[in-house]
Amino acid sequence: MRTMECEYCDILSGKSKTQLIYEDDAVVVAAKDMAYTPGQITVFPRKHFTILEQVPDEVVSQCMIAAGKASQAVFEVFQAEGTNILIQNGLGAGQKVPHFAIEIVPRREGDKLNLQWQPKEISPDDLDITAHQLSEEVAKLGNFTAPKKKEEAKEKKKEEIVEKEKGENYLSKSLKRIP
Repeated sequence: MRTMECEYCDILSGKSKTQLIYEDDAVVVAAKDMAYTPGQITVFPRKHFTILEQVPDEVVSQCMIAAGKASQAVFEVFQAEGTNILIQNGLGAGQKVPHFAIEIVPRREGDKLNLQWQPKEISPDDLDITAHQLSEEVAKLGNFTAPKKKEEAKEKKKEEIVEKEKGENYLSKSLKRIP
């Protein structure tokens, strides 16, 4: 079996000229020397996972938080008018490096970078079959929400108590703001 080298693992080992922008114990943000546009950055887990489905939920969450903050920096630094946030998950999706990553591509109107896909209409029968098959599979996967941490639950409880003590709820506060 042929083994592939991993560009992102090479970045972590110092074998690459890629510049690290941010790193912590789980996530790395890097500016690569090969990019769709200047300012493109890549977010990837420090630990090697080939595709999204292999990445633990907590690490996916950390990667998405880092991607959001990195995208905000791209808007500010490059005065981007938008960003494409891409995950090429598997060879069939164009993944070139065998390491899960999130690409953040700065965009400007008229930049001539074509990352647009043209949707195709799916027949009602195919849509029904697809929805049914996926619903069954998703049901097997269990709960889609992340478990709440104890501290978050305690904080929410405190906030609820404070709200009750004030005698106002969110809805009444919102109504007061309507002109």
